Amino acid sequence: MRPSSLLARPDRPSARPDTTAPTGAPVLRGRLLALAAITCAALNLRLVVTSLSPLLTTIGAEFGFTTTVVGVFGALPLVAFALFGLATPAVMRRLGAEATAVLSMLLAAVGQLARAFAPDTGTLLLLTAVALTGAALGNVVVPPLIKQYFPDRLAALSTVQMVAIHLGALFPPLVAVPLAEVAGWRVALGAWSLLALAAAGLWAAQWRRPGGTAAPSAVVPAGGEPPLARPVWRVGMAWRMAVLFGMVTWNVFTLFTWLPTLLADAGHSGAFSGGMVSLMVGSSLMFGLVAPTITVRAANTFPIVAFGIAGYVVGYLGIALAPQALAPLWSVFLGLGTGLFVVMMTMINARSTTARGSASLSGFVQGAGSGIALGGPLLFGLLGELTGGWAASYVLVAGGSLAVATVVAYVERTPWSIEAAAAGHRPE
Repeated sequence: MRPSSLLARPDRPSARPDTTAPTGAPVLRGRLLALAAITCAALNLRLVVTSLSPLLTTIGAEFGFTTTVVGVFGALPLVAFALFGLATPAVMRRLGAEATAVLSMLLAAVGQLARAFAPDTGTLLLLTAVALTGAALGNVVVPPLIKQYFPDRLAALSTVQMVAIHLGALFPPLVAVPLAEVAGWRVALGAWSLLALAAAGLWAAQWRRPGGTAAPSAVVPAGGEPPLARPVWRVGMAWRMAVLFGMVTWNVFTLFTWLPTLLADAGHSGAFSGGMVSLMVGSSLMFGLVAPTITVRAANTFPIVAFGIAGYVVGYLGIALAPQALAPLWSVFLGLGTGLFVVMMTMINARSTTARGSASLSGFVQGAGSGIALGGPLLFGLLGELTGGWAASYVLVAGGSLAVATVVAYVERTPWSIEAAAAGHRPE
């Protein structure tokens, strides 16, 4: 992909009033800075979670918490994503999209750094919640920012975003345990705050760049994008998207939380188990390189979703039945399933025609969907603890969610926009 292609002038005017000229160095610099800021912010959206999960066994041994508490840590991201996913569009209307991005990255940085000094379980939970609040705001604000700065390059920028998210999820579990063995778990946990701080600086520069504006821009642009004909929560398409996103996220966070434990129970070391989380994310990344383009162009998205669900099914069966010798293979298949997150994030942007519609759909789908997904890591761990094994967790928690995802993906298979759905139109 040539930089000139990626950074070409949008086909329609930007929401920012200072970039009305068709060409010029200020416009190019603004888009280059926006590209860097989007990429750096996306790197932070999952590492808040994946930098902690491989260390929970080590931290649990020091703090003395149980398997149930591990499940709480697994569900905590979803609580944050649900609450602040629904609230972020209002924050964006109040502060503006760029300022919201700055706030999100500052919260992520402060939370990650402070939790490295946590003296007990309760404090660690609280400070992790602060970091996750930042990630939750970032999850919702990045898609509308892509819509704002790169409306002509949605597939390309969705790919950039997803690659960055996956890289941010891939490296922390790969290095967490080895780094903790050398420098201690507190260093291994707190070092990642520097990346969030860098992202905050980039968005601050974009927000205050010469000729720019600090006024709200992405959600209520100067031209006055009209609101949806109905509130997003009254649109059936938005609910179906939220349920599908919820089932995908249900399994993503179940695996982030419990895959290291499942492999450890099978006799693998902590470092190997963390490496398998990274392998799963790497496999998801490979899928994510092509998924946005395929999703944007697809006249029927069901085959794409079905492909990811099939990966989940094979991976779960493999981990349940043969976790010792073939764990890397099963991790690759699970990565194909977690790659559905890429598909869902692309669908949010592709199924809107305005930055305001994208923000509304992004906030609702991620907020309500994350609330739905809360059951995943909690129920998986609870059933495992109650039954003394993982069979019920595999069948009821994983299998049940995948069955629901299959049905909803089939119903919501035809691409259309949230604006059309809110106006009462039907997909063709």
